[in-house]
Parts: sequence; C-alpha cells; structure tokens
Amino acid sequence: MVAWIWVRLSYGVLLLECTNLSKLGVLRESWRSVAYGCRSKMILNAKFVPLRQSPRNGFSLVELVLSLAVLLVITTLAVPVVVRSLQSYQLNSTASQLAGMLKFTKFDAIRQNTKVSCQFKQVGSNWQVWVDSNGDGQPNGAEPQMIVGGSFTLLPASSVPSPAPITSTLGPGFSGYSWIVLSGSDNSVTYDQRGVIDAGSAVYAFYLGNPNDPNAGYRAIITMPSGAVQVWTAASSGNWQRVS
Repeated sequence: MVAWIWVRLSYGVLLLECTNLSKLGVLRESWRSVAYGCRSKMILNAKFVPLRQSPRNGFSLVELVLSLAVLLVITTLAVPVVVRSLQSYQLNSTASQLAGMLKFTKFDAIRQNTKVSCQFKQVGSNWQVWVDSNGDGQPNGAEPQMIVGGSFTLLPASSVPSPAPITSTLGPGFSGYSWIVLSGSDNSVTYDQRGVIDAGSAVYAFYLGNPNDPNAGYRAIITMPSGAVQVWTAASSGNWQRVS
C-alpha cells in the first residue's frame, strides 16, 4: 500500500512516498534511508510569499513631490536664521579679538614699564591692528597682530547709532571726559607704565559693523581712562547694551 505525506517547510513542500504505513512511526528517522520502503523528494515552491512582505515597495510620485515640497519650505525658513547667526558670531568674534588686542597693549605697557601703543592702520579695504611693543610704528613678526576686514570692518561715528545709551551708563564722572571715536581713520591708543590711557581725559571708542547691512548689528569697543576695556552691542535701532 502506498501513501503520500505532505510536509510543509518554510522554503517549499516535502513530498514523502511511503509503501508501508506500519513504518510511519519511524518515518522521521527513515527520511534518509530506504530500509522501510520510503523515499523523499523536494518540491520547491516557486511562488512562496514571505509572511511579512509589504504589499508595495518604494514611494509613489505624489509622496516624493510632497516630501520635496516640505523640505524646500523648511530650508527656506532655516537658511536666513543660520546666516544671521553666523554673521552675529563673526561680529562677536572680531569684537572680542579687538578688545583682546587693547588689553594686551595695556599689560605689555605694565610689563615693560613704559608706554606702549595699539596701532590701527587701513590697508586697502582692510584694517591692520597691532601692538607696537618696540615703538617703531611698524608691525613686526614678534608683535601681536590682527586683520579686520571682510563683511565687517571698522566704521566711523557717522555710520552707527548714537552712543547716548553708552555714555549715560558711564556714571556722573563721565561729564569730565571726551568721547572720541578712533575707528574710521588711522589712529592709535597709548597706555603708560601704569596701564592707564596716556591721555587720561578721554574715552576712546571703536565701532564694528557691516556698512552694507545695518541689520547685521553693531559692536562698540571702548577703553576707559583707567585702561578698562568694554564691549557693547546694538541692533540697527541703536539700543546699545554692554556684553563684557
């Protein structure tokens, strides 16, 4: 007597032909033996479908167009914010470096126990700033130097908002000092051996900003008669605030 037994596997169907039903009890051990009159044959299932196969693959054209539209809107909104943040960072960095040059000049004068000046000279469209440690009026390799240029540069007093919010916070003693803007032309600030301004009856100011983009804001670096250096920030509206 012949019996056919179908065994479903994950990759096909196993067809067993057994000639002795009484031997089914040992069928599993007899798959690879012909002693009990059984033989096996694999029938591959070419149309086997995985249980979790997605009904479709990829994106439709509508989904792709909608995704690109959303990405375009997000990019349009984000780019101006990123650009403005980058400009603010560059302006703050330049103001901080310029304040550092003035502070270094002060400490160098104390160290050498002599007068030392910080020089500002226009070179083309840029400004060269250096600490004239040896007093020769020329930048040397051993002296700290920096270049102010690019999008942000030193501006004259006529290109920035009124400094009234700054002067009003300097205290009642400020009325005895002059407010002198040194940016916009070749100039220098000199500290004596005590670390104070050599001409101690004035407050010197340097303005930084983008002459082609007032919305980028402004920075003011001022040095007090005592030698203290302050950094102020303002928007195009002129609301000056001290940041350091």
